[in-house]
Amino acid sequence: MLADDSGWHATWPGVALRTRFEGRAIGVVIDDAHSGYTLEVDGKTAKFIPADDDGAHTVWLRGLRPGQHQLTVIRRNESPEQPGSIRGFLLAGGHWLPAQQHNRRQIEFIGDSFTAGLANLSKRHACNGAAVRNTTDAGLAFGVQVARHYHADWELNAMSGMGMNRNWNGNRPDANFRSFYPRLLQNDATLLADLPDWHPNLLVIGLGINDFSTPLHEGENWTRESLTEEFKKGYKELIDDLRSRYGAAAIVATAARVKPDDQQAPLVQQVVDAARADGDTNISYLEYDQLQLAGCQWHPTLEDHRRMAQTLIEAIDAMKIFAE
Repeated sequence: MLADDSGWHATWPGVALRTRFEGRAIGVVIDDAHSGYTLEVDGKTAKFIPADDDGAHTVWLRGLRPGQHQLTVIRRNESPEQPGSIRGFLLAGGHWLPAQQHNRRQIEFIGDSFTAGLANLSKRHACNGAAVRNTTDAGLAFGVQVARHYHADWELNAMSGMGMNRNWNGNRPDANFRSFYPRLLQNDATLLADLPDWHPNLLVIGLGINDFSTPLHEGENWTRESLTEEFKKGYKELIDDLRSRYGAAAIVATAARVKPDDQQAPLVQQVVDAARADGDTNISYLEYDQLQLAGCQWHPTLEDHRRMAQTLIEAIDAMKIFAE
């Protein structure tokens, strides 16, 4: 997320803004034609705001109980080419309160449409673009569920259709997920993330489905063998990048069995085994199973996201990352 004098701007999904106040009414000035938002007051959902192409408009929450409150605004969708903005917050009476102290628990999720929660509210495979947007809620994706379980802050660096090296169906051959990962806004290569307060305890990677889920086409610069080798090389490069950014933070490299080609799982396992053999004992492999993938375009449903979250929570508990 980029913050400047005109507000807060985002292209990534699941971005959350929080503010504290005392009063009975608060307004949020939203300017976003591409993403909906969920407004939470004191940890409970208060309102859903759909995407709106009419420009900046103020959404009010009124009739709150007297006293102190925390408002959380969560961006539900991704929009890599078009930033959406929160222009500011307004009070009708009352006053602002100091921000909460920095949260020591932080989890970064790195992945594709599964991590972004694409169409996680849907229950059918055939959907148009509007249906996909309207049934997507990153705030209910497995990553946010896991972060809430541990009372941790989250970051969803997720981009649908992108792979470690090859994107879905061979799209955008000049770029891949790693091309965009360092950016604050995906549509601006000059704005690189350098957040001094972001020091994740845990990194969860979910990449590789798009590399292998569609057949290679004539004219692509890959063979099955070269794509396999470049995937493992690219994955190692990503891990090296994360180590340079975050030191010895725990890494969980995940995979899911997606037919007809389940190549992601064994290759990710190989990458993790190689990293551990080289001395990186703070990385582990985790596989999601029994996913129904009954949502739009064969994506995980909310039930699948709950299952993935529980699988991760059990693994994290075993690793004692947040044990106190």
